[in-house]
Amino acid sequence: MTHKWWMHLYGVFFGIYIPREFQYLKGKVVLHLADTPSTFYGAVSRLVHTLDPMYVIHTGDLADDVKLALNPGDLERYRGKLLELRRAISPGKNRKLVIVTGNHDDENSVREIFPDAIVFPRKGRVEIEGEEYNLSHDRNGLEGSPARFNLFGHEPSGDETDDSHYYLNGVNTIHVISAVSGEVYRLPYPGYVNDGRLLRRKRGL
Repeated sequence: MTHKWWMHLYGVFFGIYIPREFQYLKGKVVLHLADTPSTFYGAVSRLVHTLDPMYVIHTGDLADDVKLALNPGDLERYRGKLLELRRAISPGKNRKLVIVTGNHDDENSVREIFPDAIVFPRKGRVEIEGEEYNLSHDRNGLEGSPARFNLFGHEPSGDETDDSHYYLNGVNTIHVISAVSGEVYRLPYPGYVNDGRLLRRKRGL
């Protein structure tokens, strides 16, 4: 599915545009996010409720408006944001959560607040419905031979695809991957997300 110009405009004013045809994907997708500020959690909650993903994969910087690497004293505020995110994602019996910690995450807090999640420090691999996913907080951290789906975040760069591999950057777009067909759908982030990331593109964070 390609972006339409009005999808970005919708995101500026209303949030995430979820195409009507996504109703057929409900309960059969992997949702990929990265570098999420807490201002985005409400939209995440609505997205999760609508898609009911089998897996939510987050490739790091779970509360990207709290820069722990720069301000370690913000740990309690960061932990409060993680509690908000847990409520937004609402992992349940039929939904699994995979987290790759980023440079602004605290691994101990992540493991404590998301006790049922699969947590990787900075990089890892996971198998979902017989398909391997290669995960890293940043593109350079992707290890070993490429998997069909290689998911990352941290720095803005475009997605890349060849005949058998996807390299998907969760900073730029939300990825919805069909667990049945393997098709990748891209949803634009709402316009306020980069502001919530504290202008990371200008600050190189």
